[in-house]
Amino acid sequence: MRVVQVVGSKGSGKTTLCAALVEEGSRLFDRVAYVKSTHLDTFDVRGRDTATVEADARIGVGRSETVVFTDRKDVEDILAILALLGFDLVVVEGFASKELSVRLSTDGEHDPDDALVAVTPEEDPTELVERYALKYTGDADCGRCGYGTCAGFRRAVAGGEARPEDCKAEETPTILVDGRPLTLGPFVATLVEEVVKALVGSLKGGEGDEVLLRVRR
Repeated sequence: MRVVQVVGSKGSGKTTLCAALVEEGSRLFDRVAYVKSTHLDTFDVRGRDTATVEADARIGVGRSETVVFTDRKDVEDILAILALLGFDLVVVEGFASKELSVRLSTDGEHDPDDALVAVTPEEDPTELVERYALKYTGDADCGRCGYGTCAGFRRAVAGGEARPEDCKAEETPTILVDGRPLTLGPFVATLVEEVVKALVGSLKGGEGDEVLLRVRR
C-alpha cells in the first residue's frame, strides 16, 4: 500500500489537491482511500442512533454507503487497518506533525531535509503520485533501500535522489505488530503466506482467494 500526504494551512488548496490525487489514483490503482484530519472532536449522523449508541465501534450501513465510528484516533492505526483491508493507495490530508510519507506542502514550504516538498493544487496529480506516493512501512527501517532508515529514504525521495520504487520493503503478506508492518524476508514471507493459506483453506468455508487474519496475544 502506498501513501501520499498533503499538508498546508486552511485555504491553501489541500483538499483540492487531495481530490485530484484521489481521482487520478483511482485510474492507477484498484482501491484508493482518503483520510482527512479535521478540527472536530466527534462526528454524528444528524443525531441518529449510529452516533448515540456507546460501543467500541459503531457502523452505519446505508443504501449507498457505510460509515464507521471508532475510538482509534491515531492515523497510523487507521493506515494499518487500510493496509490489512487491501487498499493500494491512501491520500492523507493533514496530520502535519506526522511524517507518513513525503509531505506535499500547499503553503509553499520546501525542505527536503524534512521530507517536505512545495507543490501547488494545479500540479499534475499523476506525476505527484508517481514521484511521492511511498509504501506504508511504519518505519520498519529494513535498510534494503540503501538509505539506512525509512526517514532517510523519504528525504532521498523528497530531494530527488530516489524514486518510490527504490523501496525494497516487503508488502505481502501484511503482518502488523502493534499496528506496525513487520518486515519479512522473501523466504519467510512466502512461508507465512503458504502456511496460512493451507491452514485456512483446509477449513470449511476457507476456500476464498483473500485471507484476513488477526491474532491477539
